Amino acid sequence: MRPRDLIRAAGLATAALLLATPVPAGATPSGTLSFFPSNSIAEAAIKARTSAGCPSQADSYLAVAKGHGFPAAGQIITTPTAAGMSHTDPFDVYFAETMKDFAADNRTTLQGRYDVAVYCVDSFQGTKFAQFTGALTFTSPTRYKASGPNTMSSPPAAAPTTAPAATQEQPETAVPSATRLVSAPQATSRGGLPVGWIAAGGAAVLLAFETGRRFGRRSATHH
Repeated sequence: MRPRDLIRAAGLATAALLLATPVPAGATPSGTLSFFPSNSIAEAAIKARTSAGCPSQADSYLAVAKGHGFPAAGQIITTPTAAGMSHTDPFDVYFAETMKDFAADNRTTLQGRYDVAVYCVDSFQGTKFAQFTGALTFTSPTRYKASGPNTMSSPPAAAPTTAPAATQEQPETAVPSATRLVSAPQATSRGGLPVGWIAAGGAAVLLAFETGRRFGRRSATHH
């Protein structure tokens, strides 16, 4: 037997012993499971998320499913592990195989409701401290839908680990006054001509008039 198979067999044996141990009175109240994907096919890789963390006494968790064609004690879908477990926040539990594979292992056809339970345990003492439950209902041998108010149609969005760096404002570059005058939009008169043009034209007319008047005086004096 390969080392991987030996580890899996040991995990299944430990899980079987833990399943035979009831959840003690006074344990943490049961929580719920959300599933992703919540409406999919039997070949889907399923992930369940607990509604809270495990009690601090737990050193690992395991998951089982009960339903048509599965063992009476439950099909072990996740062997005891501490991978990803949290004592403070919800955490994800991954099915070791697809539901189609579990059905093939049990030589059965998927149908009806399968109750899924995740147990928080002490793997050394064989004690269960809490459980989270949910259900998958197969409307056909190839399709299922998760039931309950806490199902998910998509994975929860990951919270950003770092805040985006603030954009440093660049100091405004001084623009020469001549440039401003050229680039700035000019006001227009009622006739549609720019006010600046009218003012410049008026100034030119006055200057020409004054020059002509002075030139006329000088001509009269010389005569």
